[in-house]
Amino acid sequence: MRDRVSRFAVLGCAVLLGISAAAQEQSVIASSDDDEITLTHPTQVGNLTLQPDTYVVQHHTSQRKDFIRFMRVKKSQKLRLTRAYTGWYTDTELIKAGEAECRVQPLSTKAQATTATVETAGGKSRIIKIMIKGKAVLYAF
Repeated sequence: MRDRVSRFAVLGCAVLLGISAAAQEQSVIASSDDDEITLTHPTQVGNLTLQPDTYVVQHHTSQRKDFIRFMRVKKSQKLRLTRAYTGWYTDTELIKAGEAECRVQPLSTKAQATTATVETAGGKSRIIKIMIKGKAVLYAF
């Protein structure tokens, strides 16, 4: 009887350990462009919820506070009719989705790519840090 109880206790601990490990995981979203990230799920950053889309990330300072601004990228095909050129081109429009306050942490080298580290817990995604290509800082939320 004691052996059976011990096995159930060990099995229960293993299941709980597996659940807690699966409940919180981190992943990195890398960008192919200089300052864009693409989200595939609704994602929280600060008090802001970003919907799945492509965003340009921009750092700015206001009243001695640091912020990351998220600009939704909207691309559309347009026809240009002029004497010199007739044809289709891609028009890119940036639409402000919001901004979140962040903490700036210096890095020893410049970031080689724009990346966002996303933490997933309880089925919800949250950006915890961003690095912007060419900047020697990390933006933490």
